Amino acid sequence: MNISREEAEQALRDIEASRAAMREVVRTHRGHLYLWLWGTVFCAISLTNWLSDERCWRAGNWISAAGIVATILIGWIEGRRIRSKVDKRFLAVCITILVFGYVVFPTLLGAAHDSKTGYGYSILIWMQIYMVAGIWFRNYWLWIGASATALILAGYAFYPPAFWGCCILAGLTLIGTGFYVRFGKR
Repeated sequence: MNISREEAEQALRDIEASRAAMREVVRTHRGHLYLWLWGTVFCAISLTNWLSDERCWRAGNWISAAGIVATILIGWIEGRRIRSKVDKRFLAVCITILVFGYVVFPTLLGAAHDSKTGYGYSILIWMQIYMVAGIWFRNYWLWIGASATALILAGYAFYPPAFWGCCILAGLTLIGTGFYVRFGKR
């Protein structure tokens, strides 16, 4: 079978158009909704705690529960658009981090002594998952987790009155990265 030069060029253009379309679909559904959602959740909980301190843990739990429901909904909707395999080993690592972070370590070391310590610890567990995801998938999740971790630890250790402000900045880091993933990354 022989094809002409024009047919070969057209085939190459079609391949490139297909690749560009696939890159656009992947970029459009690459996790920015989760980043926006959880950045907003982190900011809302931090702001609620900053303004009302100890009394707002119940509100923070409701905000987190709403975030979990929204995450499941986004996953269900996105799963209908783009199908991909779940990396079971990565999922097992995430579950292990969560079990150790929320069950084993608090059981052995005791509960947090104040709201700042508890919230900071909780967010640091999730940032550890972000960093593991960045290492595992070789992408931007590593620097998201590292940046948010640095902000939270700096606020807690060096300037406690600004701790909640640093937590809000950590949430804004997630939101900003969502914009980068959706609109800036090519």
